[in-house]
Amino acid sequence: MICRSLFFGLCTQAMATAHATDWETDVDLRLVSSDGLKTVQQGGLGTLRYDDGQSGLRLGRARFALAQPLGEVWSLHLDASAWGEPDKNPVDLTEAYFQFRPYPRDGLRLRMKAGAFYAPISLENRASGWESPYTLSYSAINTWLAQEVRTIGVEGQLDWLGTRMGHGFDAGLVAGVQGWNDVAGATVATRGFSLSDRQTTLFGRVGATDSALSPIQPFREIGGNAGFYGGVEVRYFDRIVVRALHYDNGAIGDAYDPAIHESSWDTNFNSAGLRAEGNAGWTLIAQYLNGKTYTAPAGTDLRWQFHARYALLSKELARHHRLSLRYDTFRVVSDLLTNAGAENGHAWTAAYVYEATAHWKLTLEALRVDSNDANRLLKLGQPTYAQERQVQLAVRYTLGSLIY
Repeated sequence: MICRSLFFGLCTQAMATAHATDWETDVDLRLVSSDGLKTVQQGGLGTLRYDDGQSGLRLGRARFALAQPLGEVWSLHLDASAWGEPDKNPVDLTEAYFQFRPYPRDGLRLRMKAGAFYAPISLENRASGWESPYTLSYSAINTWLAQEVRTIGVEGQLDWLGTRMGHGFDAGLVAGVQGWNDVAGATVATRGFSLSDRQTTLFGRVGATDSALSPIQPFREIGGNAGFYGGVEVRYFDRIVVRALHYDNGAIGDAYDPAIHESSWDTNFNSAGLRAEGNAGWTLIAQYLNGKTYTAPAGTDLRWQFHARYALLSKELARHHRLSLRYDTFRVVSDLLTNAGAENGHAWTAAYVYEATAHWKLTLEALRVDSNDANRLLKLGQPTYAQERQVQLAVRYTLGSLIY
């Protein structure tokens, strides 16, 4: 209650000096053909966003976002979406934060955020709304981040702007302190990796209530410990970006929340990646993530390790046209005698993007995932192996204060 009063108090006080609001809204409609298993959000263990019962016309995303300047160096950012799928709320926030961006000084630039937002891990999801400009479906790494990893706390980033002083590169350090992410790790351990573009909202859940797999509410504080992350980034003339980060959610593995019948998950991971862009319209992205998660409900000791990587090659064919190809591999290793939660797989994604105007965008994507998941047999009585295919044709219309 105190945090809510402070939040609205800051907004009200700053409106007197506020600048014009920047806003954006878009609607993404899709024609889908899928032979996939029942999806994670529908209560199954498929690896796609849509299953074989969801082919046809679908709502990909309806989104509204605003950025409200509060004076010269402060701003408020809100991003809300509807995904057209069952959840606790039909419309909900994916991000909500204040940002502090003072002017650079002596070749240094400071940026700070406070609220709920994505940590700077992804090299793929760089478009507005934390989306990918290359494909519809995110890589396995970024799908997992979208499902259950969010910073709810404070982040600071300090950049050395070498390119403004005659050098060929910039460098930066980032660090964050966060809470309310003590269930991060539950999805990858119990559902495995998937490839989707659905982002769990701040008050939403992963999974369905009418399933043998209990739904997960990832953004909860259970043990009372703060988590943290720290990373480094180097940019060479904005053509090559190298990024590495360590993340620890700070959870206590044997803590329990009776309100949601969920134990905390002690999860940490390392991520490293590179994005390189050439003069002829080529883009190469490669990223790796390696982590582990642990939980101890009712005195048990349950542990998993997880690994994922991808390589994406994209080519801008001409103005407004882009082709992209991505290959993913992913694996979850279980320490349980039953091998529950163990998974391994790989995926191919091909996409064509045509930005007809500033308002209209068309994307055609084909995705195939081959995976083995032990929980399909243990939890649902299904074969462990599945090959799933999905084709999507998306048409997006966008309006906004900066779109002409």
